[in-house]
Amino acid sequence: MIAVSFNTLNEARRHLEELDGNSGLVLFASAAAVRELSFHAPSRAVLCSTKGEYTPQGYRSGVITGFEYEADLADIVEILHPPVLSASALDAAYRKVEGNANAFLLLLCDGKGGMEEMILSSLYFMDPQFKVIGGSAADDEGGETYLYMGTRRVRNLGIYFNMSARTALVKENIYVRTGKTLLVTEADVFGRTVYSFNGRPAAGEYARVLGVPEEELAEHFLSNPLGKRYEDDLIIASPMAVHPDGAVTFYSQVMSSTYVEVLSSADPLAVLEETLGGSPYKPSFVLNINCTLRDQLFTRDGLWGAFDMAMLRFCGNTTGFISFGEQYYNRHANQTMILLLVE
Repeated sequence: MIAVSFNTLNEARRHLEELDGNSGLVLFASAAAVRELSFHAPSRAVLCSTKGEYTPQGYRSGVITGFEYEADLADIVEILHPPVLSASALDAAYRKVEGNANAFLLLLCDGKGGMEEMILSSLYFMDPQFKVIGGSAADDEGGETYLYMGTRRVRNLGIYFNMSARTALVKENIYVRTGKTLLVTEADVFGRTVYSFNGRPAAGEYARVLGVPEEELAEHFLSNPLGKRYEDDLIIASPMAVHPDGAVTFYSQVMSSTYVEVLSSADPLAVLEETLGGSPYKPSFVLNINCTLRDQLFTRDGLWGAFDMAMLRFCGNTTGFISFGEQYYNRHANQTMILLLVE
């Protein structure tokens, strides 16, 4: 796999038009760029709209990036709405690679559709240990997200890669437990909205536990998201908005009658060094998916430059994008970085 990056639409368009029959291509770009490039995309190209791009030169915004691969390694499947309509096609593609420990699924979703958990649950036929990495496409000013398979716009898609080189998935959280928990006592799971914690209005109780005024709660979302416990793993659920009735909407589902953990931020650069230091091998290629809320935090605190130095020292053949949510195995996360490592 080879990371590519283009500074202009003309450069990316020429690359699409010159793509040979033995190559596939996945490109990440702004919604406007994706719309323009879709007119020139061959069937072996996938386009995904983003909030920012990660390139072999580091974090950028407003460029086009992605990766090229041998076309016979991949099987691209459109995921319809509802996702169960695509179960047989996904199952057939999975059966071709299920015996390969290096295979993985790249899952790209409509970041405004709120369907990530439903899509993941429709993959019930897959081994829970089968590698799934993904991100949710970001929107433009009009709230539209864009995913294309060639010139055809789709809502969601999956690409099964039948790899021979070793692969690994790495998830990074830059948040730690505070020791404080909240019991979800009333929630709309599919609407991703919590109405009450501990039997009290959600926003007021969330603010009380943080020790901040309720009217300032939204200012603490970047620093104090909530964590959902899955066995030995912690999956972040990021709050999106506070409503006048005291309800809080999240970027992922939060279940009633479960406990969530209040989190606080750690030193992101120290966590990154630990993440990269724990890699099982030196990769030849890295796909890097970062949440838009991490981007906001890193931009606010001026961290991208130091992040790039560490990441590109780890592997210069790196690409990725800023997403509206991350897929990691059978879970949908927020405020997270997911890395695919190819040896």
